[in-house]
Amino acid sequence: MIARLLRRAVVLAGVAGAVNAVELSVSDIAAPTPAPAGEQRPGQLPGSRIARGAGNIAAVWLGGPTSRYAHGVLGDRIEASRLVVQTDTGVTLALELPPSRVFEDLQPRLADLNNDGVVSILLVETDTKRGASLAVYAVENERIVRRSMTPFLGLPHRWLNPLGVGDFDGDGRTDIALVATPHIGGRLRLYRNTAPVLSQFAEATGVSTHSIGSMELGLGRVVANADRDRLLLPNQSHDALLLLEWTPAGIKELARQALPAPILTSLQSTGANRWRFQTADGRHLEVRVH
Repeated sequence: MIARLLRRAVVLAGVAGAVNAVELSVSDIAAPTPAPAGEQRPGQLPGSRIARGAGNIAAVWLGGPTSRYAHGVLGDRIEASRLVVQTDTGVTLALELPPSRVFEDLQPRLADLNNDGVVSILLVETDTKRGASLAVYAVENERIVRRSMTPFLGLPHRWLNPLGVGDFDGDGRTDIALVATPHIGGRLRLYRNTAPVLSQFAEATGVSTHSIGSMELGLGRVVANADRDRLLLPNQSHDALLLLEWTPAGIKELARQALPAPILTSLQSTGANRWRFQTADGRHLEVRVH
């Protein structure tokens, strides 16, 4: 049963020249039906999820559980050493990382970054001495190859969480958003896909998309928008949701919505520009962008 609406004060910051204000609203909703357990493949990383693909990729998952990097940011000290891809022709390919690297992640993310029909795989790849980076892989000539990556964060036990892809600067090309060190200052960073590197073009601090030890990686989402896509994610203390947009003057806050308690679970879509989630006090809520 849908309970009373939680209409709270919304802080609006309009972009110069904007005609229509942007608003976030939050309301109570009924608890969702529990989702069935996902399929698990032999050798798959415990707790990880399979990504279903398109184009030449049918499915992607993480395998080769290893304890060689004892960070534990995702709830245990077991990470993946292997990336496995099943192609659209049924061929299974695998890429094994060297002993100094792990995939510090739970689910591959699939995206066509160049608008050329070639699906890329986005993963957190961590070096045991230099910390995390965001790596982009693809299948080429029946091999898994790394196309590009961000620089490593520079220190061990420094992690980042991919947020999503979209056209954030309005140039018609697909960009990548992530939050670096979401537990330490939380830096939202935007990148252009300029292989063999990902080129950062914007940054904002004071945000987060993850709690230490949690397997919930989707506390932030990309919000589709006609001019340039926006970003919905929590503040550093997780007790408010922010709607952010890139502008030539930097990343601007368009709206802010206080929460009755810190956000606990990933944002799950319930329709266009609507997502459900749970807070630490046990409430089930829906946020809308309008």
